[in-house]
Amino acid sequence: MRKLLLVLALLALPAAAHADQVIKAYAGVNGIWIDDQARPSDFEAGGNLRTSLSPHISLVGGAYYGFGHSYLRGSVGARITATDVDDPNFSVGVGLQYHASSEPAVRSEGWAPDVTIGWRPQPVQWPAVVLIAQGSYMSSQNEAVLIAGVRYDLGVGR
Repeated sequence: MRKLLLVLALLALPAAAHADQVIKAYAGVNGIWIDDQARPSDFEAGGNLRTSLSPHISLVGGAYYGFGHSYLRGSVGARITATDVDDPNFSVGVGLQYHASSEPAVRSEGWAPDVTIGWRPQPVQWPAVVLIAQGSYMSSQNEAVLIAGVRYDLGVGR
């Protein structure tokens, strides 16, 4: 599965070369909660990349390290923006991502649809700070996942 993530990430690179593309990179921290009692909650740090294929369609990916249970997890997929694409301060997206983990007993692996909300609460004072929430459901594991966090826009793609 790690090979699949690498292949998908490499396939996204030619799309980024398109003149109308917008590439964004973020550093972030998350809390992650899973409704499965066997999988623990954790605090994570890492980063995300996004490249827009059109105003409403983006390829997305991320890599995070879980501090409490020493794991690496990554995801790659696509997202459709369901809100006004011209509003840089609030966004809702619906997507599908593949999730991989260095510790599958701690973080599940597989495909999961998700809904993500991004909100820039202080666009004038802190334009690089975005609050996020993401809910997903991995049917192969019968588990729902909630991620809430803060992202810092690294200024890539400006």
